[in-house]
Amino acid sequence: MLTSQSDMDLDLIKSVVDSDEFKEADSINEVSRIVRRCLRKRLIDLHIDDSVDIGTREKIVHRHLEWITLKILKDLDGIVMIPEHYDEIEEFESAWRRSQKDL
Repeated sequence: MLTSQSDMDLDLIKSVVDSDEFKEADSINEVSRIVRRCLRKRLIDLHIDDSVDIGTREKIVHRHLEWITLKILKDLDGIVMIPEHYDEIEEFESAWRRSQKDL
């Protein structure tokens, strides 16, 4: 049985939240850096088949890192941040979720 994209994100979020680095974070910027350090390699591996173009894959990974950071801030700290390019992030998440259902 394939794991849904939502379950994958929950696993990724849990790995960040359970880290000692995260437990000691005291700013939004620090949370963002911790998410990037903890997940960048895993997300590159996860999105390796999404694009043969390295630039496109980097953009996808960057958007996924942003999505997870925003979700952590909202769900754990109640901080709702809406960046100017939120629509683009949301479109990416929706498209990726749909592509995972097709597998």
